[in-house]
Amino acid sequence: MLLLQYLVTGIVTGCFLILATIGFSLTRRVEGFLNIAHAELLGVSAFTTWFLNTSGGWPIVIAALAGIVFTAVTGLFIGRVVYDPIRSRGPAVLLITSVGVAYVIGGIIDALVGTGIRTLDIGLPTTYRVAGVRITDYQLIVVALAAATSLSLALFLSRTRTGLAIRAMSANPALAASRGVDVRVTSRATWLLASGLAGLAGVMLAVVATLSTDIAFHQILQILAVAILAGLGSLFTVIYAGLAIGIAMDVSVYWIPAGYRPLIAFAVVIVVLVFRPEGLARRGSSR
Repeated sequence: MLLLQYLVTGIVTGCFLILATIGFSLTRRVEGFLNIAHAELLGVSAFTTWFLNTSGGWPIVIAALAGIVFTAVTGLFIGRVVYDPIRSRGPAVLLITSVGVAYVIGGIIDALVGTGIRTLDIGLPTTYRVAGVRITDYQLIVVALAAATSLSLALFLSRTRTGLAIRAMSANPALAASRGVDVRVTSRATWLLASGLAGLAGVMLAVVATLSTDIAFHQILQILAVAILAGLGSLFTVIYAGLAIGIAMDVSVYWIPAGYRPLIAFAVVIVVLVFRPEGLARRGSSR
């Protein structure tokens, strides 16, 4: 029964990782580099929501929406002001710059929020028991949002003009531009979408966990693990990779101390890549 409990918890963890990684993978495909600062955007959203909810007295739903919008705009601002001017320097320079951006954002959060543990003013979660397995209403929200977000993103990318432009850019930016895709507008839409998804993940992080100023940066290793396992080029295999990493980390607690969870995440990645260097993505797939 305890193993089943860890399995359920792992599914919830996997769903959170899906929310946290989809935007990261989207940026990787369209902008062509690993944006390490993506993890810190979770912190921007989480602490914005926390401040509006606790200090401003805003209802949690309104505070969360404001936090997501603020994070989306912040991500767009960083993309235009920091990354666009050095885009021609290549992905390695952009990657190193993103590490610096992550530290800057983290430092600003530290200065504004300070040390200590924070929680939202939303009351204690309601716990349900099904066949002896416990799950809270907040955890169910994470699962539901991961499913809804994955479906909505799939429809957006395949049914809308902007989504199709993003897919074209992710496959071949030069060819997309030659076919009439506005590269600049599409890039801005990508930053808004990816940062908004990070904002949603940050809200869920604030809901299910206690907040400290370094909690967001700690997510980057797990985000990288999921993205690498998904193949770095696939948005849809992020779902499978997120669930695989989440379940592996939490089920492993049944045998080993919880402090080794990050090690388990990368152990899964290494084992899979030994047999499938392209990750979970289908061979030759660009989606």
